[in-house]
Amino acid sequence: REGHGRAVATLVEDRFRAAGRTGVRIAVLDNNPEALAFWQSQGYLPLRRAKDREMGRDCTVLRKPLEAP
Repeated sequence: REGHGRAVATLVEDRFRAAGRTGVRIAVLDNNPEALAFWQSQGYLPLRRAKDREMGRDCTVLRKPLEAP
């Protein structure tokens, strides 16, 4: 709760922008509602439900569009 997560998210988004990407997608495990709330508060919108690749756990895939720098 000191802003570290927000700072890291901003750094990742900045790197994606610098690489010419138009958006970022992430997957959040459905059994982690705090993480889902965090990412949504950062502007990420749910796209679909899926299973994670490693263990087949339920997750929500989110996307945030990125504006050009």
